[in-house]
Parts: sequence; C-alpha cells; structure tokens
Amino acid sequence: MTVFKKVSLAACILTVLSSPLMASDFVFLDPQTLASNRTILHSADATTSMKRSYQLLLEEADLAIKSGPFSVTDKGMTPPSGDTHDYMSISPYWWPDNSKADGLPWIRHDGKTNPASKTDETDSKRIGNFTRSVRAIALAYYFSQDEKYAQQGIQLIRTWFINESTKMNPNVKFGQGVPGVADGRRSGIIDTRTLAERLLDAIAILSTSSQWTTADELAINQWYCEYLDWMIIDDLSGGPKGEAYSVNNHGTWYDYQLAGISYFLGNKPLAKQMVQKGKMRIDSQFEADGSQPHEIERTRAYHYHYFSLDPLVGLAQLGEKLGIDLWHYTNQQGGSLIKGIEFMAQYHDPVVKWPYSQKDKRRRVERMTPLYLKAGIALDKPEWISLATDTDFSGFNVKQDLSEVWAQRDIELLYLKQ
Repeated sequence: MTVFKKVSLAACILTVLSSPLMASDFVFLDPQTLASNRTILHSADATTSMKRSYQLLLEEADLAIKSGPFSVTDKGMTPPSGDTHDYMSISPYWWPDNSKADGLPWIRHDGKTNPASKTDETDSKRIGNFTRSVRAIALAYYFSQDEKYAQQGIQLIRTWFINESTKMNPNVKFGQGVPGVADGRRSGIIDTRTLAERLLDAIAILSTSSQWTTADELAINQWYCEYLDWMIIDDLSGGPKGEAYSVNNHGTWYDYQLAGISYFLGNKPLAKQMVQKGKMRIDSQFEADGSQPHEIERTRAYHYHYFSLDPLVGLAQLGEKLGIDLWHYTNQQGGSLIKGIEFMAQYHDPVVKWPYSQKDKRRRVERMTPLYLKAGIALDKPEWISLATDTDFSGFNVKQDLSEVWAQRDIELLYLKQ
C-alpha cells in the first residue's frame, strides 16, 4: 500500500510516497510494545489482569460494532450555515437565564453540565461515541486479528469522513455555541480533540486490513489536511483571539491536535513546532510545586489538573520521536511537567484530602494512572510505574466505568511492555 502524506502550513499538498503505512505512522503508540504485548497476550505468560483487560476491550468493541454508523448529518438541529455537514455543539456549562423571558443570553455555571448539550440534537455526544467506538474496534482488531472488527471500523470511518452524503466538513465553526452569545466559539475546538487522541493510531491500525483501500487512504489524508489548514488559519482556531491562545488546558489540547495530526500527515517540522510550544504551556500553566493556577480556578480542579496534564504528556511522548525533551523542561518558577505529575501523585490515595475545589462526588484517581505510567517509563521512575500497575481496577466495568477501563487498557495492553 502507498501513503499520501505531505502538508504545507496553510495548504495541503498530497504526495505519493512509496512506504508502508503501518509502524512508522503510529503517532502516540509504539509498534514494538504493541506487537510484544499481543504475542504475550496469546501465550501462557499472559497475566490475569492483562487477560481481563483484553476481555473488556472485546466487550466494548462488540458493543461498538452494534452502534452507529455515526454522521454529523444525523443531528436534529441545523447549524447557522444551513449545512448539516458542519459540526455543531452547545457549550456544556451554559444555561438559560431564568431571569429573562426568552432565557437569552445564556449564562455560565462552571462544572454544571446542561443536559441539552448532550443530546442527539447536536454533535457533541455523537463525536464522542464515534471516536471511542472506532478506537475500541481498531484495538480489538489489532489484538484479535479478526477481520470483522476491521470491516466495521472502516465503515464507521467512511461514514464520518469520506462518504459525500454523510461526511463532516473539516471545520469546527459552530462548536460550543451559546444561544444569545455566539453561534460558535473557539472553545468548541476541544470537542474535536478525540479526532487526534483516539483516531490517528486507530486509523493506522485499520489501514493494515485488506479492506482498507488506496481511495480510503487518499480521502482520509485529504480530510485531515483540510482540517489542519482550518485549525491553522481560521480566526476561531489559529487567529490572534483563537483557541491557540487559550491559557489553560484548551490551548494545550489545540497544540496536541496540531502536533498529532501534522505528525500523522508527515509534516514533522510543524509537529516539532507544536511540541516546542509545549514549553510555553509549561511557562504559563505551572507553579513551582506543580499546581496549575488556571485549573485551580475551576469547580472540578482535580479533574482539570489531570485533563491539562494529559495533552502535555502526549506532546512529551511525541517529542521523544522528534528529538525534543519536554519532560525535563523547567520554567522560571521551577514548575515543570515532572513537578505537575509529582503534585498529582501526592493525591493518588483517595483518603488524602484534595486542597482545592472538588465538585465531583468521587476523585477519579484511576484516570491519572496512564500518565504516571507514560512518564515513569520515559523518566525511569519505577515509583510512578508502580502507582499505575498497583492500582486496583477490578471493580470497574464497560457499562459504567469506561474511563477506568481505558486506563487499565493503557497499562496492560498499550504502553507497558509486559
């Protein structure tokens, strides 16, 4: 199979390169670790926890096979453009103003999710279901080598990105709109982080199937090229008041998307630029003790500390491939990615009181475990690896605790070479 991957900054130029798609085109995953774990999984050396994680993966993937297909054209509301192919969502923390007859303009209640933002009327819930379904199906295909998973995963990809009647336009012009305030806002771009976080490596896996065609390869790269262009030049994204200039986790997730997608498309200079920008994020987001002032302001401060670290760890992983050391970078205050992880490790035991706001009923410390693992491997810190591997995941299940199931999967199947 051939690959079509080469982009410029503001215009995508597709070039045919004679090289295999797999292995070198993983973005965040490591092909050697995956291959080793697949071999062990199907041997007598597989641990009980490894086998359990695999069974939960198959359970999630089998449920995903029955879901979908997913298309932005299925939403009940019509975007202001009149084009249902445009992605559209409502900002989750905004509510009608009860003091106004028409409720307009809506007002913000941080941390309080408006149920209207999570219905089939818009695309926010749909994009989450789509990306997690494809990821589960692709990973099930990789570890089982059962073509039924590849068939369904590829069909989901074609429906969302490729088929003319159902595909999403490559923009987020109407993301996280707020009635009476704006049709779309720069913060809407965080909705599409999963197009990079969950899908890039999933597509690389699915593309190894004989059911993936050259036309699929060309079309998916064309879509991501056009989306990358939009992310760079649109006022909501790369403009001077766009998401690129958000000072909290939103800005980091923007960088993460650009870095991951540009690496996926073969534009390593742009990927390097976005990883280097991670140093600016560390400069502006971390105190000397590793706390994050922009996230302390939130009503769910623990969650947002984790949520802000997640893309930075991803950028640091990508930096390893690009010759950029983000792990050890320290800002003038003494803050760093290492300090940020050390800060969170202090509160991994739920008994230890979290010093800031915690609107959530339970501090979901398990969600941090993949970050401890990835950083522990990169920095040779066995104590962090132990935080991850010693965490008890036995009480979690696919129907109620997907985030925790995913965390265990990262540890048992994806990132730790068993």
